[in-house]
Amino acid sequence: MKNKSRTHASVINSFSAGLAQILTLLMSFVSRTIFIRVLGEQYLGLNGLFSNILSILSFAELGVGAAITFSLYKPLANHDEDQVLALMQLYKKVYHAIALIIFTAGIIVLPFLDFFIKGDGSDVGNIHIAFFLFLMNSVSSYLWNYKRSIFFADQSGYINSLNLMIFQVSGQLLQILFLLVTPSYYLYLIIQICVTIFSNLQISRVANKQYPFLREHRKVSVPHQTLAFLKRNVIGMISAKLGGIVVLGTDNIILSSFLGLATVAVYSNYTLIMNGMISVINQAVSAVTASIGNLRAVGNPRKEKAVFYKYSMISALIGLTVSVGMVTFFSPFIKFWVGKKFVLDATTTLIIVIGFFVSQLRQANINFTNAYGLYWEQRLKSIVEAVVNLIVSLILIIGFRAGINSVILGNLASNLFVNAWWEPLIVLKSGFKATNSEIRFYARFYLSELTIGVAILELSLLVSSFITFGGLLVHASVTLVLMTLSAFTFDFLLTKIVVARLPVQPVLIGLIRRFTRK
Repeated sequence: MKNKSRTHASVINSFSAGLAQILTLLMSFVSRTIFIRVLGEQYLGLNGLFSNILSILSFAELGVGAAITFSLYKPLANHDEDQVLALMQLYKKVYHAIALIIFTAGIIVLPFLDFFIKGDGSDVGNIHIAFFLFLMNSVSSYLWNYKRSIFFADQSGYINSLNLMIFQVSGQLLQILFLLVTPSYYLYLIIQICVTIFSNLQISRVANKQYPFLREHRKVSVPHQTLAFLKRNVIGMISAKLGGIVVLGTDNIILSSFLGLATVAVYSNYTLIMNGMISVINQAVSAVTASIGNLRAVGNPRKEKAVFYKYSMISALIGLTVSVGMVTFFSPFIKFWVGKKFVLDATTTLIIVIGFFVSQLRQANINFTNAYGLYWEQRLKSIVEAVVNLIVSLILIIGFRAGINSVILGNLASNLFVNAWWEPLIVLKSGFKATNSEIRFYARFYLSELTIGVAILELSLLVSSFITFGGLLVHASVTLVLMTLSAFTFDFLLTKIVVARLPVQPVLIGLIRRFTRK
């Protein structure tokens, strides 16, 4: 446990995490293309449905991992090996118990799978065998996986990023090979299980080598004060976990139950790209969470606030730039990639991308909440978020026959009407002890980000709609131009005209000035 520069660690972790996620995403496109062409859209829809069901069963995790990772910041900073060992031993026991709970819950769900599929699901083989294999992959992910947390907490997340990249890319290559040779969905899932197990074994070996005291079998107790803190935060995380499951884990279940697996397949291509971009951005940006936690442990309130606003600005700028790329390039890319029948209309595409942009505006709040351990404070927020999401989605799909738009608008409603004000309020009041004036300033800042961002997205979609000539390369070129112009426009309008009091300089202009000086 060596002393590390927070800035250096953040840069290394962000770069490696982002690069690893990009490579994994590119391989996912190749793997998805082969999957659709060999097995078909029904299997793709089944894959999406099972992923959602397993994400609901993962409720058993209860946010224990995040709470224990937060508890590791201080002992790692203080080189307290006994405390680190005690927390990791506790983590191991809890995760093994969770694996057993998820397995049991999955076996209980197994006989009722037909209720989640509209129409006849016999054309996708034995769904019960496939689900059991899916379940085993989820269960195996909790074995030895707990040792990843020590790398995150010790500002060495790049080690985990490289591990995941190597094993996931290798696994996808194997899956592609066997799909082409032996087109079996069951074999596809078995390879996935093996990759998960070997990836966890390798990360465990690296952790034991880098932190030799983890191999010690002596029993070390976690102090009562730390246990009390963990229990409080785990209770707070239960509602957060529930909210996340309802918001992100029920979309495909609702679509499959009311519209069928084919609809899930169409929507899942968009969510693959969107979730891939979210992973790339979040891996790169949230890699600094450990550094934020370390900064908090050291104690520097003024610097913490400055970092928060700078982080918020960078997250919004990256989110807007990527959103412009998606809203202008989604349709031509999907058409080129998997065919015209998988393309959604312009309105649905715009709603999807606005939802993505709004979710990116949350990232600073989410990561500061994690870094500060403010799980107890957000316990009620997540329940309200889940209720709003589910009610809006069901009303729209049952009462208004809104189709795919139902689940998209449900997610957007929960973000705008709940998360947009509740999450920053938790960080500002509980984390920074902010005054009412500071809270009002943040509100103006957020509304400016949202308004300018949505306006730019609508304008970008309008401009791109006039490009009806040329192939994919022409659309890509137009998209890059629009992304660049949008990024500079957003950066300038937000910091120079709308929120002149922002305690950070424009991001892009600052980078250009720094580059020209060098």
